[in-house]
Amino acid sequence: MNMTLLSLAKQGRLYVSVVSLTVFLFTAPLVSEDMVEERCEYPVWSVKTQDTGAERIAYALVSKIFGTQIWAINTDAARNKLMLTSMNWSRHPFWSWDGKRIAFAGGDEKQVQQIYIMTEDGTEQQKVTSGPEDKLYPVFSPKGDRLIYLSVNKNEASLYEVAVDKKSSPVLVAKCGKIGKDTVLNPIAYSPDGASIAYVKLDANFRNQNIYILSTGTKEEKQATTQGYIGSGLAWSPDGTKLAFASTGRGKGYSIYVKNVSTGEIKEMITTVTPLGVAWSPDSKRLCFLRNYQVWIADEDGKNQRQMTSQEIVSDPKAWQNRKVQNLQALKKLKEYIGRTVWLKKTITTYKGELLEKLSEAKILNVRNKLLLPKKYRVVDDSLFGLEIELRIKKKKFFVVYLYESDQYAEDFSKFFFMNNPYTAFGWPVEIWEAIKAKQVLVGMNKTQVMLALGEPSEMLKSSDSISELWDYKFFGKVTFVDEKVVSFEKTSKEFINKAGVKKAGVNKKAR
Repeated sequence: MNMTLLSLAKQGRLYVSVVSLTVFLFTAPLVSEDMVEERCEYPVWSVKTQDTGAERIAYALVSKIFGTQIWAINTDAARNKLMLTSMNWSRHPFWSWDGKRIAFAGGDEKQVQQIYIMTEDGTEQQKVTSGPEDKLYPVFSPKGDRLIYLSVNKNEASLYEVAVDKKSSPVLVAKCGKIGKDTVLNPIAYSPDGASIAYVKLDANFRNQNIYILSTGTKEEKQATTQGYIGSGLAWSPDGTKLAFASTGRGKGYSIYVKNVSTGEIKEMITTVTPLGVAWSPDSKRLCFLRNYQVWIADEDGKNQRQMTSQEIVSDPKAWQNRKVQNLQALKKLKEYIGRTVWLKKTITTYKGELLEKLSEAKILNVRNKLLLPKKYRVVDDSLFGLEIELRIKKKKFFVVYLYESDQYAEDFSKFFFMNNPYTAFGWPVEIWEAIKAKQVLVGMNKTQVMLALGEPSEMLKSSDSISELWDYKFFGKVTFVDEKVVSFEKTSKEFINKAGVKKAGVNKKAR
C-alpha cells in the first residue's frame, strides 16, 4: 500500500489535493505549554441499552496525552467521557445494532490495522482478523454475527466479511477499486434489514468516487450517487429509509447530504463539517457529525446543532485560569473597536459558510467572547473561549469566530481588517484595485499589492544579492520581484488567471 496513504488512513485523515476545508474563520490551533490539542474522528451513535440506560456516542480521540483511543460519551451528559481502549491506533468504532458491543480497527506492534470487537464498556477485547493487510472501517451485520470491513492490500481496496466467532475465513464481498496518493478511503453502511450494503467505489481521482448499493442476496449492484466527491463518511439510517454521507458537492466545502433510498432525492442538510464520519441517532431523526474535529449533533434538517465534545484537554488548570484573565483583559481593548468602519483585507468565510469578499466595507457592531460549548456541556477547566465579531455589510449582519492566544488579538485584528479606507490611504490607481479584486498580478505591482491579490505565498525565495525575490503560490503561479516590483508572473493554471496574460500596471488612473 502507498505509504503516504497508509499513514493518512491510520491517522483518520483525508489526503485530497483538490479540496480545502473551511470550518471556522481563522481556525489557528490554540496550543501552548499548558494546553494539549485533541482531535475527534468517526463518531457513531448507539441505541439505549438496558445495561447503560442511555444513548452513547463512541469516537476515536487523537491526543498527545492518551494516544489514539476509542472514547464514549452519554448524549445527555456529554462532559462524562470514558476511554474504552488502550492499544495503539484504535479508531473507526462501530456499535452493534443492540448497543452491547463495539467493533474497531486497532494496530499491533507493527501498526498494521486489524479488526477487534469488545463489549460496550471496553472489556473482553478480541482480535477478529489477522494478516499483513490493513483492515479498516468495520461494520456489524444487523444480526451481529458477522463483520464487513475494508481491506487495503498494496494499491487495491476490497470489502471482506468475516464471522465474529472467527470459525470461518474472511470472504470477499466486493472490490472497491485501485487507490493512489489522493484516494479518500470510506466507511461501509449496512441496511438494517441486512439486504443491502452501501459502499464507495474508490478512485485515484477524488471526483470520480461514488456510492454503490450491493444486494447481499442477488449480488446486484446499483449506483446511488453520480456527483462524485464522496468524503470519508457514510451511514444508513436505522429505519432503513435514508443514507447520510459527507461530500464536497463538486468542489465546495464539505457538507452532510441525505439520500432518500426510495425516491433517490438527495438534500444538503448540514454545512461546514469535517468529513471524518457521520452517524444516525437510533430514532433516525438526528445526525452525529464532526465540525472542527469535534463531535456535534443536530436534527436531520440541520436545526438545533449542538457541540458535544470539548476542544482541548487541559493539563494545567492554574495556567488555564490565568489564560482566562488574559483573554478578558484583551477583550476590553478590542471593545474599543466597536462602532468603527473597517475594510476586509482578505475574503472571509463565516462559520455558517457565508463568503465576505475582500475590500468590503464593514461596520463593527460588537466584539465578544464566544463560548464554543454551552455551560452544561463544558468539562471543568476546558471551557474554551473564542472571539466573535459582529459585522454589518450592506445592511446585513454577519458573525465571524476565530481562536487565538489572547496577546495576539490586537495584532490579528489589524491582520484581517484595514482600519482606514485603503482606497484613499494608498492612493493606488483603479487598475491596481481591479486586479487585486480579480486575484490578478500585474507587472509593476509592489509586494503589498500582490499580497492583497493572492494572499500569503507558499514559499519565498530570495537571491544571494537580495535584489530579486521569487514568491511561489501553489494554485496561482510564481511571482518574480526585482527591487520590490513585479517583473514577471508565471501562471500555474489558466483557471485562475486571465488568458490574455500579464499586463503592465497603469499609473495614470486614480482609485476612488
